[in-house]
Amino acid sequence: MKRKLVYGLISVATAATSLIGMTGSAYAAGPGGAETCPSGSVCLYYNSPGNNWGSFENWTLPVNADLSGNRFTHWANGSGYGQVVADNAASIVNNTGQYVEVKTDANVWVGFVPNYAGPLGDGVANHDTYLWG
Repeated sequence: MKRKLVYGLISVATAATSLIGMTGSAYAAGPGGAETCPSGSVCLYYNSPGNNWGSFENWTLPVNADLSGNRFTHWANGSGYGQVVADNAASIVNNTGQYVEVKTDANVWVGFVPNYAGPLGDGVANHDTYLWG
């Protein structure tokens, strides 16, 4: 129990530090072209923004999704296409007006503000299991 709590606090602190340290461009609408997250959706991407985002999957709110049952079905640049989303997402675009959360495989929930576009952050990227919002 203590190990999970410590890991959770470290993950939350890391994610908070990542969000605070990002420039204004991280809060833009996200990638363009074939990788564009539809308006009113939250999207999880196979790659990080620095690696061209990649294939993605999107949901409209409200969402309550076990990511092990979802795949990256939008081709975008093809990287990660068809892979299971759980434990494979590296970035997120929240094109909604609501706060959304991603649960890690360490049972820690990390939140993302409306209009956030950027990496999931350390401890969350490639450790994602659930999406809620």
